Amino acid sequence: MATNDGEAVQIFGQVYHLRGGADAGHMREVARLVDEKMNLVANQVRTADSYRIAVLTAIHIADELLSSRKRQDETERQFREKSERLAALIDEIERETPEAAFLTAAD
Repeated sequence: MATNDGEAVQIFGQVYHLRGGADAGHMREVARLVDEKMNLVANQVRTADSYRIAVLTAIHIADELLSSRKRQDETERQFREKSERLAALIDEIERETPEAAFLTAAD
C-alpha cells in the first residue's frame, strides 16, 4: 500500500515504509523475500531475538548473492573462452579458405 511516507510493507510482523527509486512492485517483492527469509531463519534457530534473526537473515541473503555472483562470473568466463575459440576457428577457416574471407569481407 502506497502512502506519502513510501510503500508500506510488512516484514517479520513489523510495518515498514519503503522509499526508493525502484517501482512499488519491486519494493514489495524485496520485502516479501526478506520476510520469507526471516521466517525461514526464525524457524531454524531457537531465539525470539528479532535482531539476531535479522542478522542471520542478512548473512543468508549475502551468501546467496555472493554464490550467484560467482556463478555469473564463471558463466561469463566460459562464454569469453568459447567466444575467443570460435573467433580463432573463424580466423583459421578464413586463412585456409580464400573464398570465406571474400564472403566475410563482402558482408
